[in-house]
Amino acid sequence: MPATRTRTRPTILDVARRAGVSLGTVSNVLNGRGNVSARRRASVEGAIAALGYVPNGLAQSLRRQSSRVVGLCLPGSANAYFAALLDAFENVAAAQGYEIMQVLSRHDPELELRRVRALIARQVDGLIVVPCADSASTFDLIAQSRLPAVMVDRASADARFDYVTQNDRGAMAQATRALLDAGHRHLLLLVRQPRLVTTQDRIRGFREAAGAVAGATANLLVRDPDDAVFAGQLRERLRAPDRPTALVASNSDLAVAILRVLREVGLRCPDDVSLLSFDAPAWAEVLTPPLSVIKPPTAALAQRAFEVLQQRMRARNARAQRIVLDATLEMRGSVGPPPSATRRRPRAR
Repeated sequence: MPATRTRTRPTILDVARRAGVSLGTVSNVLNGRGNVSARRRASVEGAIAALGYVPNGLAQSLRRQSSRVVGLCLPGSANAYFAALLDAFENVAAAQGYEIMQVLSRHDPELELRRVRALIARQVDGLIVVPCADSASTFDLIAQSRLPAVMVDRASADARFDYVTQNDRGAMAQATRALLDAGHRHLLLLVRQPRLVTTQDRIRGFREAAGAVAGATANLLVRDPDDAVFAGQLRERLRAPDRPTALVASNSDLAVAILRVLREVGLRCPDDVSLLSFDAPAWAEVLTPPLSVIKPPTAALAQRAFEVLQQRMRARNARAQRIVLDATLEMRGSVGPPPSATRRRPRAR
């Protein structure tokens, strides 16, 4: 029987022959070096496409002692903020010639530790981490690995790392003052994870701003994970004699849950109650009325974090940085003056 020929993968030499250029020219194109004419670059790219050539990433990494891959660990990707952050990091990394390898911690410290350990094992060039509420073990692992790393969004007292965060406390204080200026005196902040440093900063800003105004109350509601239980929690608050006239959601997922309950009990924004949310999901502007938001500096966070990571790659012993960026308050139709006393009675259901 005739021997079966095994189809071999095209090599960089095949690309060079088809394009009629040297191996060095193909290498320069593959590595994004600028010293290649437009004509030769087009020839190389055409040969790569025609042959279906895929570079050997491992071999390239060994030659240049760099994978050109950055590990990114997020708590999740369904949340509007984290989805936007991931997209921003993808854009920044692509512009710098890097790939993003993303893992999710699901807010679980043990899972976070395993995921980050896997990224380190894959020899990424650096790490960008949005930490869990308790990331001590993950921090120790990264420090022991000596891999360049930047913590994003959530600062901690651990001075071994660079941090790029937003001013949650200041943003919440500004939003609270805007509600107070609109005449609201009964405010309710809804949160899901009170142990997170970002949530704690928001609570502080909320209470500090309200505490500066006589007669203002700033109450807190921790969302139960069960949707039905949470609906009961919020309905009880909305039916109380001193029910809140303004609600503040600590993220857009909570804002959706709040809107669902308001619809169930027959309350409208802003006629019956005002609503403002952290995060700026795309759907916030198309609601009727549009949702007032505290817009995170997502693109700037990704840009600065990537810059700091690259600095850390070049100078691993440099002093750690703490960069804090400001969010933007966008007041829209979901916030209005508080209803009059006669209109503040909840509707019967």
